[in-house]
Amino acid sequence: MNSSQQIVLAQRPHGHVSLEDFRVEDVVLSELKAGDVALETLFISIDPAIRGWLDDRPSYLPPVAIGEPVRAFGLARVTASRNSNFTAGDIVRGFVGWQRHQIVSSPGSDWDRIASREDVPLEHYLGVLGMTGLTAWAGVCDILRPEPGHTVLISGASGAVGSVAVQLAKQAGAQVVGIAGGAEKCSMVARLGADAVVDRKAPDWKDQLEAATPDGIDRLFENSGGPMFEASITRLNNHAHIALCGLIDGYNLTERPSGPNNFGQLLTKRVLTQGFVVLDYMDRAAEVEATLGELISSGQLEAVQSVLPGFEELPAAFVDSFPNGQPGKLIIDLTASL
Repeated sequence: MNSSQQIVLAQRPHGHVSLEDFRVEDVVLSELKAGDVALETLFISIDPAIRGWLDDRPSYLPPVAIGEPVRAFGLARVTASRNSNFTAGDIVRGFVGWQRHQIVSSPGSDWDRIASREDVPLEHYLGVLGMTGLTAWAGVCDILRPEPGHTVLISGASGAVGSVAVQLAKQAGAQVVGIAGGAEKCSMVARLGADAVVDRKAPDWKDQLEAATPDGIDRLFENSGGPMFEASITRLNNHAHIALCGLIDGYNLTERPSGPNNFGQLLTKRVLTQGFVVLDYMDRAAEVEATLGELISSGQLEAVQSVLPGFEELPAAFVDSFPNGQPGKLIIDLTASL
């Protein structure tokens, strides 16, 4: 394979991301040199974090350059190798980007081989057994550390990370309240073990939140930001803990929100708030993957995911993921066309 299709960033989004922000290109791949591996992309993860990488603003990773493939995590197969650490046929996980094939020069620790199990679908290694599961574990088990008697609120509970966080918090013995959008997603969150679910699309969502947390909130796993975050802060008990995972409500705004209007309550209630990025926990990835893998195999953890076929679906799937949001982990499957 000496060429590849790529979907690159055509222009920086202004406000809501749109299809016009991307374009498809055909590129010629370089010859394989010593230390290089050739990769064929199998699955690509669609994550809200991608939106932040498209803006030219400071972040934990540099912005995607105009004309470069959109950065994305995924799984790929090694088709050829001149690197002693990789063999043709290996399945690897890393930042594959929105491209069908690529040459990686001297891949380092940011690429890892997947020792797949027959009883686990390969795409799980992008979801509950990948960064999604690691993010949920870090927020719930490392930062929040809920105990029996605690009320834990999970925003974005029907999403990739939130759906795992709900289950982990429930297994810790806590009273779990989830926030989701629409009856179908709320029903799914309840099935995952949430004791109560708030429908953020309902006109009375504030009343629902108050009714679901009569004794206040002790632990908050925050994915969304916006008005729901402000309402959640109001319900926090003294000495509550927040694991600040994401602020997706503001990702498509021209100017990011300055912060919750009731920010001062974090002081008066002495709330411990910790923002975190999953890349900070990569040294724990193998350990957490093994733990979550056992929970899946034993039936104690359900992997919620939405898998869509087709490389061409990437831009539309990403754009639609903000207003509509597929339940669980959203993954694009390229294997049908290989």
